[in-house]
Amino acid sequence: KLAAKGGVKVPENFVYPHPDMCTIKHEDHAGCLKLIQKAMADPEQEPQVKEIYETCGVYLGYALAQYSEFYPIDHVMILGRVSKGKGGDLMLDTAKKVLAEEFPEYSHIQFHTADDHFKAVGQCIAAAALPTIA
Repeated sequence: KLAAKGGVKVPENFVYPHPDMCTIKHEDHAGCLKLIQKAMADPEQEPQVKEIYETCGVYLGYALAQYSEFYPIDHVMILGRVSKGKGGDLMLDTAKKVLAEEFPEYSHIQFHTADDHFKAVGQCIAAAALPTIA
């Protein structure tokens, strides 16, 4: 949803609200994320593209604060390709900053991540390990 607004050159079908971006079909979203990560690695594009990751970090910080109103949260495991690389680090740093500045009562929440390879496939492994609910 944020790629084109963040200055990333993406195909027309990756620009929200195109129907391809309004589904849960993984391939298109993964392809769009790869283009964002590639743009983040380009020094000329990074200043604008990093705003995408900062925005996601703000979303994450506020979401954790909201969930913390209902559930005691001390640790959060962050997985998935979006958490890879410089952009992922920026996203998590921004979320921590939001918690510290806007919700100091939740600033104790600790973030845990894996190495970049596991981040890319970690959601699949975590989902496969979920117990069966009868």
